[in-house]
Amino acid sequence: MKVGMIFPGQGSQVLGMGKEIYDRERCVQEYFEQASHCLDQNFVRLCFASSDRELRETVNAQTSLFLVSASLYIVLSSKYGIVPDVVAGHSSGEYAAIFAAGGINFADGLYLLKKRATFMEEATLANPGSMIAVIGLSMDLLQEICCRYDEPTGNAKVAEIVNYNAPEQHIVSGTLPELEAVTKDALATGAKVIPLNVAGAFHSRLMQDAGAQLALYMVKVDFKDLAIPLVSNISAQPITDHVLLKESLIKQVSSHVLWWPSMHHFESCDVIIEIGPGNKFAKLLKREWPDKQLFSLSTPADLEKILQFFGKEMEKTELALDLEIAKEEKIDTINE
Repeated sequence: MKVGMIFPGQGSQVLGMGKEIYDRERCVQEYFEQASHCLDQNFVRLCFASSDRELRETVNAQTSLFLVSASLYIVLSSKYGIVPDVVAGHSSGEYAAIFAAGGINFADGLYLLKKRATFMEEATLANPGSMIAVIGLSMDLLQEICCRYDEPTGNAKVAEIVNYNAPEQHIVSGTLPELEAVTKDALATGAKVIPLNVAGAFHSRLMQDAGAQLALYMVKVDFKDLAIPLVSNISAQPITDHVLLKESLIKQVSSHVLWWPSMHHFESCDVIIEIGPGNKFAKLLKREWPDKQLFSLSTPADLEKILQFFGKEMEKTELALDLEIAKEEKIDTINE
């Protein structure tokens, strides 16, 4: 079987995420302890007993999501031997995907995301904004609406399509008055508009200063060539080279996320697992590929479903192997 794994990004965080598996799996507890030590922050309190508002803060959301997704991946890969053939991560989720692919160690991933988020918060203070999801509208029509309000020569009026999540699900990032105007026009067409649980206009040109600062910090981080191909947010192409990986992560801060084009590289997968809180991406892909095996992993119940499926698949493989051996033995007997 070919296995794909995808990792959600900021906006997917929810208070209590990972709590049930944390209570059950010692290795998850160890990762929480390591993260708390690395960043001098109580991640048990942050993830399980803080508040939605506190968890929504950019630094908290990005580092805690990385922690939860990375520790869930370790349970699946190290304890049960289920590893991917290809990975992708949505926005900040790309860091968990890179960790899974062997490109960065856990501590460096945490430090990088804290710096990334800090730079993004600083950029947000200088240029306030937010993001909205627009559902049920074609990219061309949404682009036409955004162009009415976007002034690309500056940062005063910004309305950019930044995430291409599905054929008729896109994310618009920009300044608040412009997002209000885009929302009004999109609703008038019959589309659905959802404000996102984020604190800034991420992936838009309002984040260019954050990208420049991250580029300077990246010099300190030791990336490795990936053992598993990562489908890049920026190019929607598989990469393994650590130099290309660094360049992609820097550009990603103030550029688009080509999620839906990236997902076409998962069409050949027999199984796709979304690792982290929620299941929104797994649902999107299930609608596109109803016959494909899709799972999400955030609770012990999710883990049991995955293990049950892989156990059955392994039984089928073993049965097929037994039949093949028996067939060969029969041929050998006849030949003798």
